[in-house]
Amino acid sequence: MVTPELSVADLLHCRFAISPVGEVFEVARAIGDPAARAAHADWLSDRRRALERIAHTHDLRPLLAVARAHDSMPHFLRPPPSGPVAGIDLELERIRTTPAEQAYDEIDRCLRANGATEPDVARALLSRGAAKLLGDLLDAIWTGLVGPAWSGIRSCLERDILYQSRASARRGLEAVLEDVAPSLVLEPDRILVHGNGRDLRTLDGTGMLLVPSVFMWPPVATVCSAPAAPLTIRYPARGTETLWAPRASARTGGLRRLIGDTRAQILEALDQPTHTTALALQLGRSPGNVGDHLTVLRDSGLVDKTRLGLHVLYSRTTLGEAMLRGGWDAPASGGAERDRQRAHRVVEYTRDRFPAVGNDDVPEDRDDEVNGVTRPGVALL
Repeated sequence: MVTPELSVADLLHCRFAISPVGEVFEVARAIGDPAARAAHADWLSDRRRALERIAHTHDLRPLLAVARAHDSMPHFLRPPPSGPVAGIDLELERIRTTPAEQAYDEIDRCLRANGATEPDVARALLSRGAAKLLGDLLDAIWTGLVGPAWSGIRSCLERDILYQSRASARRGLEAVLEDVAPSLVLEPDRILVHGNGRDLRTLDGTGMLLVPSVFMWPPVATVCSAPAAPLTIRYPARGTETLWAPRASARTGGLRRLIGDTRAQILEALDQPTHTTALALQLGRSPGNVGDHLTVLRDSGLVDKTRLGLHVLYSRTTLGEAMLRGGWDAPASGGAERDRQRAHRVVEYTRDRFPAVGNDDVPEDRDDEVNGVTRPGVALL
């Protein structure tokens, strides 16, 4: 193996991207790998019937045979995204149309590294139609498992990219690389990947691609240096531990009484920057209703927004953080007392700024104002 050597030109082409088919491949690995399956047991259990339908109509063994490989996994099964968010149809088409010779070489290397493989599975994988076969199996897992949950998965990945982008702005790219891929060794005039051998290969300006993943297991970054492709670093996204778990009740108390139940829930849900549709799915409300509440929270200085691609992501401001801590009935302590005092000052400031913002009686799919009449106890700011 060779060690990629990154130049300044490569760093200028460093970017983040989201790969739907990369997530599908990790789900396939979770199905076939006991360790990965245990890590995602709850998610797979919730979709047991869908998985059974896929297994009933498709022989998944060829895909699972190559998915369990790590270092020797066929590169063509995870093509590098060409844009910020790859289209699943385009990714699957690239896989299906992989040249037969390339697919054979990469699969053969994978099977040799894996060891024993069932004879009929090996024959299917080494046939000229292997690339199309594997693309079809990935498509089946996307359609039955990943696609229906994609909105939440994509939201988590976008929040991670926003976090890493902000970290890069505050601390530089070096700090981001140390966080997501410690195996990268930063030297004064180059970046090396440890563990890939002593021979160097320049990337010739193809750049570096950072791809977060919700399903990656084990949760350790992988570095892929396929020929004529960007150095692709796939790493575990932040915040995945809360992606599938039911959200606990908000840390409310006085906060609910001050701004209402729904707005308190929205404020707590913004632990990571999130867009309106994802919040609506998470809270079980309509996007229009959530959008109206976000407008009130933003006008009140509790949340802020930033644009990422086609989405507008909302996050808590410093005032919103203080409000949330003030609404938490924490145990008595010196630090908690200071928090309560600070929260009290925030509450007083907020009461002066918007004295009537209770919204407990706002229906799920109704605006705060109907036919020009404002409901009692609701302030449109």
